[in-house]
Amino acid sequence: MLKHMIRSILFLLLIGGISFSTFAHNETSTLLEDVNKDGTVNIQDMVLVAAALGQPSHRSAVQNPDVNRDGTINVLDLVRVSNSFGKTEVNDNSTYHEIQDYIFDKSCASSACHAAPANAGNLNLTYGLSHRDLVERVPQNPAAAAAGMKLIDPGNPENSFLLTKLTDPTPEQGVQMPFNAGTLHTGKIEAIWTWIAAGAPQEAVLEGIGDLSVLRDPLEVFAPPAPPPPGEGYQLHLPPFKIEPGTEREIYYATQIADENGQPVQEDIFVNGIEIYYPVGSHHFAIFHLTDAAVGSGLLDIGAVPGIGVNPNDTFRIFDLAHIGTFGIIGVERFLIAGSQTADTSFRFPEGVALRLPGHGVYDLNSHYINLLGTETMHGEVYVNIYTIPPEEVKYEAKVFLAHNYDINVPPGTTRVTTADWHVKDELTRQGFPPNARTHLISVSSHMHRHGELFEITQLSTGELLHRSISYDTSHPSLFDPPLILDSNDGLHFQCTYGNYDTDVPLRFGLTSEDEMCIMQGYYYISTEDAETAGQ
Repeated sequence: MLKHMIRSILFLLLIGGISFSTFAHNETSTLLEDVNKDGTVNIQDMVLVAAALGQPSHRSAVQNPDVNRDGTINVLDLVRVSNSFGKTEVNDNSTYHEIQDYIFDKSCASSACHAAPANAGNLNLTYGLSHRDLVERVPQNPAAAAAGMKLIDPGNPENSFLLTKLTDPTPEQGVQMPFNAGTLHTGKIEAIWTWIAAGAPQEAVLEGIGDLSVLRDPLEVFAPPAPPPPGEGYQLHLPPFKIEPGTEREIYYATQIADENGQPVQEDIFVNGIEIYYPVGSHHFAIFHLTDAAVGSGLLDIGAVPGIGVNPNDTFRIFDLAHIGTFGIIGVERFLIAGSQTADTSFRFPEGVALRLPGHGVYDLNSHYINLLGTETMHGEVYVNIYTIPPEEVKYEAKVFLAHNYDINVPPGTTRVTTADWHVKDELTRQGFPPNARTHLISVSSHMHRHGELFEITQLSTGELLHRSISYDTSHPSLFDPPLILDSNDGLHFQCTYGNYDTDVPLRFGLTSEDEMCIMQGYYYISTEDAETAGQ
């Protein structure tokens, strides 16, 4: 049957009955089965895969029929396209979209400036409209117009008035932008220059542009969030620490949950929601609970280095190869509570579900900031709002699960996939639940470093795709409402795909952004009814 289908597809290709066009989608779309990037998975995508069967993958191709990114185009890619027929993709991950998100939206497109209703300079820099209003447009500024400049002159950054306004305009050319906000980060200026030099495309993903999400403008100020109202939760604070230009830094900071009088909370608390806020520049943030035994063993003394904090009285511990003991043993000395790879994460558990935390415990706040493209010292900082519910409102206790795959070995110039499984039965044993209980899966999320190209999580029993991420630095969790029920014989399969095309050494598991990781994390609960039934 499959051979017949392939022959039919190849026949369609040979007679030229189908044309292939690329619309406003691009090769980093999360809908990888949409090979031709027209927004829908259909017969056209099947034809592209069939025509390329047996060929090696070209990772830079605009239309990549290696759907599962394993380096070879084969029947597995056909199956994945077939299983996704009818799916549509509306996300846009182009370079233009990145510039829109992290430059125009952040610094230009406000209602008082370059957005409705003001549209200052007859210029609307909101998404979609910004490209129309900039590219090939003559500036309203008389001096720039007389000089033959365009707001954006595709392929000619030097003749693009946008760049002049962002860098060093003459008095005749008006004030520097963003207005009254200081200059943009040099990495953002370079990104716009590269984009314009490439023709200012609206759809393409360009090489040579760094991660704009971690670039903080020189005068940018981080506004701390308000804490939860009294009686509804607590706020934790990781105070400011320094990251020198051209470096990255991962630190730990130990703290306790305190009441409104600043005294450590003694009783257990039940967490129904968490908010995490930090300035841009962070690769990740995580909260761990340290066991009393870990604290007693001197874990908090390992890696403590003075001079890191903005306030010299704050104690931070460095996490690197020289201070590997800072981390301790996960699952024994430290337990993950929550994590984030975005600057403003917020989530709530279902009604009546809460995560129990020891009020008197020590919590380790782990932050990893990257300042590799910076020219000034960066300050990292994190606020965490923990929202609680009374014990009598808790119907089910949430649990955290964490799974690593350390088996990573990607030679230079290759693409490699590493896979692993997480089994419900093993988790039940670790947590002391009855062996036949069912888990109610609330969410799953993923973690890779910068060479990670694809992270997928599927249900073991059905093969259903539950989570997909193609971005190492802004991976969002996948939430299940209602929760996904997995019986004791089920589990999750997760796999990471890496491309090692810019180094001359193998990629392996490691701690820095130049090493790699493959980590799956999530939350679940086991209902009282399930536990009682399973225990009978």
